[in-house]
Amino acid sequence: MKRIGRILLCILMITVLFGISIMGNFVVKSENKSKEKKRTAITKEEMKEWAAPDEETLKYYDLGKFSTTLPVIYMNTKGQQILKENVICGNIALLDGNEEAQSVSAVPNSIYRATIKYRGASSYSKFDKKQYRIKFYKNSKENEKKVSLAGMGANSEWVLNGPYLDKTLIRNKLVYDLARELNGWAPDTRFVELFVDGKYQGVYLAVEPVTNGESRLRLAEFGLLSGETAYVVNRDRIDTGTEEIETWGKTKGYTYNALYIRYPSKNKITEKQKEYIKNDISEFEQVLYGENFKDKRSGYQEYIDMDNWVDYFIINEFAMNYDAGNLSTYVYKELGGKLQLAAWDFNNGFDNYQWFHTETDHLYTVENSWFDRLWQDENFRKHVCERYVQLRKTTLSDEHIADKIASYQEKLGDAVDRNFKVWGYSFDENLLVGTGKDGMSRDIGSYEEAMKQLTDTIRERLAYLDKELGGN
Repeated sequence: MKRIGRILLCILMITVLFGISIMGNFVVKSENKSKEKKRTAITKEEMKEWAAPDEETLKYYDLGKFSTTLPVIYMNTKGQQILKENVICGNIALLDGNEEAQSVSAVPNSIYRATIKYRGASSYSKFDKKQYRIKFYKNSKENEKKVSLAGMGANSEWVLNGPYLDKTLIRNKLVYDLARELNGWAPDTRFVELFVDGKYQGVYLAVEPVTNGESRLRLAEFGLLSGETAYVVNRDRIDTGTEEIETWGKTKGYTYNALYIRYPSKNKITEKQKEYIKNDISEFEQVLYGENFKDKRSGYQEYIDMDNWVDYFIINEFAMNYDAGNLSTYVYKELGGKLQLAAWDFNNGFDNYQWFHTETDHLYTVENSWFDRLWQDENFRKHVCERYVQLRKTTLSDEHIADKIASYQEKLGDAVDRNFKVWGYSFDENLLVGTGKDGMSRDIGSYEEAMKQLTDTIRERLAYLDKELGGN
């Protein structure tokens, strides 16, 4: 009895200490949050690091010292050239009036050290409006700093997507927001206006990249001795800075383009973990392209989160995303879980692919890696069709989509005009190859024309999917 009593006493003491620890952390976090809320502007010392708007540039574009309800990001490169291959160290100042109009010349709320680099493939090499990847840090770039960018969940890594080919400025925002209503993870986003070294760059979309973290995928941060680990991989064009994994599907010619490990990070991953990830995906591919792939107990369903893959298929077909499965495709898996897919990159959606016209009456994902085989299973097709009918009453209803688009236009407001005062010459460029179904050039001549093209394409696309997937 005494032994039992001592055990119970130990348990009680541990519980009390654990509770005190949690309470202490809560108090500290609450105090930190309180301090953050009280902080409304950067200090005089920090002002020296702020790359304030260049008045001559504002005058050149006939912008003046304008006010905006959107968050504003001020990037300071400290005179360095931004590169794609390597990061530079600069700083980022943030001005956020919580949707109240503020002058862009007002003192920012905060300023942080950050690494900066270009990102993207065709957008990097072909378009003047660049894409950025930024990472906030404390005293050294190895010591990350979590920042709540424009009100989104705090994290150190962010993407700044600058719509150039997409003249509506909203394609990515629309699909990401719809995808966040479905099964699986999709990035949170905010419209912002960007200055780089004082020069106005127009409207950008601040985006959560597909990374692990408290406000992101929330994957386990530990692995097993066997090498088993949570992981994130993506299929994309050749990335010279990252090690490619050769899975069974690529070796046998069933899948296209390279797979790269994004998590665990390259400075933390072990050789055992690399081997585990390679073998895990290879095992899935061997089953998927094997004779018994339809078997509910031993087939591909044992490896994938069916609800997530069905939703991923539908959102990409809705967006007419020609690349889904082959490029910009992110796969993640929790320790002990099943394979899931994260929605990513819809700049080319809704017949905005640069190199050719995409038809509204054609399925695209069914021709791409993994999905070409899944579509051969009547059970997968059944799940897709049933789910599509459900979504047409909610997330993909005409009314819901129209409301989303209207809300984006209202939120952007005058920022659209400011954006095209800088990038308006893009309307004169020949960017979209080929002609549409009417035989006319696919290039867009104005913002109004771009919005009409998008809404018309969405209407036609849903009408086709209603017949193809909805049984109408």
